[in-house]
Amino acid sequence: MPQTFTELDGLTITETISAAMSAEGITAPTPVQQESIGAILAGKHVLMHSGTGTGKTLAYVLPLLQRLREQPGRAVIFAPGAELVMQTMRVIEAYRDPDLTVAAAIATTSHRRQKQRIVRSTRLIVGTPDRLLELFAAGKLKKVTIVVLDELEPILSSRGADYLAEVLSRPDPKRQFIVASATLGRRTQQFLDRFMADRVTAQPASGPLKSAIRHIVVPLPPSRGKEIALASFVENNRCRQAIVFAVDPRHHRHLYRYLSERGVSIDTVSRERTKAQRRRALDAFRDGKLRVLLTTDGAARGLDIPDVPWVIHYDLPRTPQEYIHRAGRTGRAGKEGSSVVLADRSMQSTLRRLERSLDLRFDVAKKT
Repeated sequence: MPQTFTELDGLTITETISAAMSAEGITAPTPVQQESIGAILAGKHVLMHSGTGTGKTLAYVLPLLQRLREQPGRAVIFAPGAELVMQTMRVIEAYRDPDLTVAAAIATTSHRRQKQRIVRSTRLIVGTPDRLLELFAAGKLKKVTIVVLDELEPILSSRGADYLAEVLSRPDPKRQFIVASATLGRRTQQFLDRFMADRVTAQPASGPLKSAIRHIVVPLPPSRGKEIALASFVENNRCRQAIVFAVDPRHHRHLYRYLSERGVSIDTVSRERTKAQRRRALDAFRDGKLRVLLTTDGAARGLDIPDVPWVIHYDLPRTPQEYIHRAGRTGRAGKEGSSVVLADRSMQSTLRRLERSLDLRFDVAKKT
């Protein structure tokens, strides 16, 4: 397998790309990048089925930028949430040539300002399904020849999925499809069979879920509150930084107050907060000013913070797929991490199902 990016079939490393890689400390392609970049450059439909933190975004951004640099046409990238859109935009901005026009289309941005930014000369647009489909309906996204769908299952579960299928099934222009996903659900499989039957699949043998992440359970005695267990675990294990998942945003106020009173620096990211509030919280966490970032499953999609050592599940995930996405916030970019579940006796059967479904083993925490 190629050991450097220059060895990847057809990939051109420009001065801009080289400088961006040096700034981020990237020296060699990950397995999913090795398996997918050449196929994307060749114009093939590509499925990247790999865990979070394995380099899928750069795996499609690099060849996508090169194809737009060398050929006519436009590209759109669908992402299920605003956070993932902005994370993808940050990668694009770091690696694109200055003369390539790009724009974001998300629900938290004014419709009027967004339409002014997205014109015929805009070559690459990244957005949420609702806004991108509005632009397709308004005739703003003509001559799109490459479509990327990042985390396809929630995209197909969103409003407008039928219209999305109708748009993508139009014969003119002919389109290349690229799907990047940590999990494959029923809707995703149906989409793949319909639109990408002749796809190339990049699916590395093992990912960070098994190779880089420890899976830990903290047993909760009946007499102990879960918030007490959370605070004790963070302190006793000297958790430098942790992303904590709590399903109900209404519980965030209580946890925020409880941990703050115990001297734990914390902020919250949920869809109930404004875009500016979420950005401030994420920036503070990335800068190491916060010890705990409290979030929900929906708001966490797209979080890419390379050096988070702990993920803590205050509430159990509802499905194995949710566990994969949550746990994947740690163990990224070659680092090791820990995924910790707070569980009382009533949750043991759910844990066993997770172990069987994902072929994992949860170890009992030594310090609680």
